[in-house]
Amino acid sequence: MSVTRAMSAPIRVAARIAEPALWFAGLLLLWQVLVRALDVPLFVLPAPSDFLLRIVTDHQRLLHEGLITAQLVVYGFIAGAIPGVVFGYLIANVRIFEQLLYPLFVFIQGMPKITLAPLMLVWFGYTTFPKILLTALITFFPVLVDSVAGFKSIDHRLYYLSRSTGASWWQTFWKIQLPSAAPSIFSGFKITVVVAVTVVIVVEWLNSNNGLGYIVLRAMDAHDTALIFATLIVASAIGVLLSYAVALVERIAIPWRRH
Repeated sequence: MSVTRAMSAPIRVAARIAEPALWFAGLLLLWQVLVRALDVPLFVLPAPSDFLLRIVTDHQRLLHEGLITAQLVVYGFIAGAIPGVVFGYLIANVRIFEQLLYPLFVFIQGMPKITLAPLMLVWFGYTTFPKILLTALITFFPVLVDSVAGFKSIDHRLYYLSRSTGASWWQTFWKIQLPSAAPSIFSGFKITVVVAVTVVIVVEWLNSNNGLGYIVLRAMDAHDTALIFATLIVASAIGVLLSYAVALVERIAIPWRRH
């Protein structure tokens, strides 16, 4: 029975990957046919064969700049996610933090933070710090909201059980609060890490001389639409890979969710 289950697991994984891949391939095929049939100019809308070929011919440049962008995404995501969980815990468990900090964070979230990019350029110049900081500011709030929801959803009877056994604060947090809130926290992680890719691309338009956003900016100047689409495909692939990486960490960190 265990051998059969072990053999069927890769098949289920392959099936989950194959279905969206087939849908995506069908969409590209339809796109290719319509562009060729309607004779759409290349600078308006390239056919999939055009920008997929650019991925092959420019793979070294796209790989190099893609790694720079992915690194910024990871750094910005970590810089925003960790404080999001910490403040989510404080807001959910300490009333004064909920009354003072949560309205402040909502106010900051309402600010158009992308407009801060020119100001940060004046403050910090063309360095990686302002890009990481802007990414962290934008990714912070979704993680905060999901963390607050997760910590607030804990059954209070578990706290009675914890106190009756004489558990310390750390034992209560590590054994009860964090595992109970983890599904909501990881839900925020999976959404935020994809948003972070978009944020980094936009920030690289405004304040960068490298990365995928910089490639898009230069391609726009050259009216190279095929390269723009090739870059967007690479950026989407980065988002998918990072989302799967977060999902893998979730499966390892909270194995009971598999069932």
